[in-house]
Amino acid sequence: MRIPPRVLRKTLSALTVRGVGLSLQIAMSVVIARLLGAEGMGLYTLYVTWLVLFADAISIGMPVYAMRTVAALGARGQGASADAFVRRALALVMLGGAAAMLLPWFGARPMAELVAGDVDLAPALRIAAVGALAFVGLRILAETLKAAGAVQRGLFAEAATIPLVLLAALPALVLLDRLQDQSLLWLHAASVGCAFLVAAALWRGVSRRLGGEGGRAPPVISPALWPLWGGTLLNVAYVNLPILVLPHFASVEELGQFGVAFRLINLTTVILVTLAAILGPQFAAAYELKDSARLRLLLKRSQQFSLLLFLPPLLAFTLLAEPLLGIFGAEFRDARPLLWIMTAGQLVNAATGLVGYLLNMMHRERTELRILLGTGVAMSVGMILGGTIAGVLGVTLAYSAGLMLKNLLSFGFSLRSLRQLDAADSAQRP
Repeated sequence: MRIPPRVLRKTLSALTVRGVGLSLQIAMSVVIARLLGAEGMGLYTLYVTWLVLFADAISIGMPVYAMRTVAALGARGQGASADAFVRRALALVMLGGAAAMLLPWFGARPMAELVAGDVDLAPALRIAAVGALAFVGLRILAETLKAAGAVQRGLFAEAATIPLVLLAALPALVLLDRLQDQSLLWLHAASVGCAFLVAAALWRGVSRRLGGEGGRAPPVISPALWPLWGGTLLNVAYVNLPILVLPHFASVEELGQFGVAFRLINLTTVILVTLAAILGPQFAAAYELKDSARLRLLLKRSQQFSLLLFLPPLLAFTLLAEPLLGIFGAEFRDARPLLWIMTAGQLVNAATGLVGYLLNMMHRERTELRILLGTGVAMSVGMILGGTIAGVLGVTLAYSAGLMLKNLLSFGFSLRSLRQLDAADSAQRP
């Protein structure tokens, strides 16, 4: 199927912005790995994982709900109501999140012992709790920027600002000989805060230009939030599950090696995240109009783009895995088999397209939640068994197999939902 030039230009423009952010993130990971080594990279990987988990735990599903709501307001010609909705959403999530993050701040030592078996990791937990507050606000604003049509600005705020600030300030830490692990983590948390402020400024400019009718803003609290929240929590736990499990089966150095391969493969999810920034709001708008043909076309485009754009990373991660890993340091070359295994899982992810986003935008968030829950349990059992038998290699195999299963199930239920929409449309016709 031929991709329209207008769609291609818009996608390539977004990918260019995302590519800048991707390059900066790669540079940031290389610098941190070379400065801190495998053990320091392992600590940094744990910290980032905790930050993301905390942020999603306090998000109550608002980033996806906000994208869906702002896109639907635009489709109905009520864009002027979006700013009031976003302000209330931010206030609710960040005030509630500040209260919730008191638990990991004051209970960091027992939490570190419970989740990682090491109380010395308590400072990283505290810093992650602080960074999570800014990160959840950044997520909400980035998603609403995309939903309002400012895709490039949303992508820049979430992908490029954090590594830009960190890389700019890192030489000062090196010159002052202050590159202890905690100093780097605090610098990262401050970079997340700067990204939130940039996103807020960008949203302020975009919201002033939103057209259409005003009127009363949609409710911030909705029954749809809870399955969206559950799906978000399961999805982030799903993606980061190996890092949560590995401390019980591998050393911090092995975790650092896995972390580098994991970061490389997750950079390929940039493809799907970028496509979601463009197609996610279009899914929501098409479903608002009950246009099943348009939804099918958008899903097919997501598959075409993701497979086409995944081809270069696929070749690089299979044929050039060892030299790529060697960029981070000689000790990371041993992660080559891990990178190959995760590449296979991401290939299926790319081939199925934005099926999870499609289900959420079609108000099938409960279906996506059940898929995540079922496959997450299966993956957890597989990782424990694999880790017991084969250590880091066994955990990686179980993770990749679980990722394949989840995306294939989401794809099947997406097709089923589209058939149901067709049936409902046929029943309403005279």
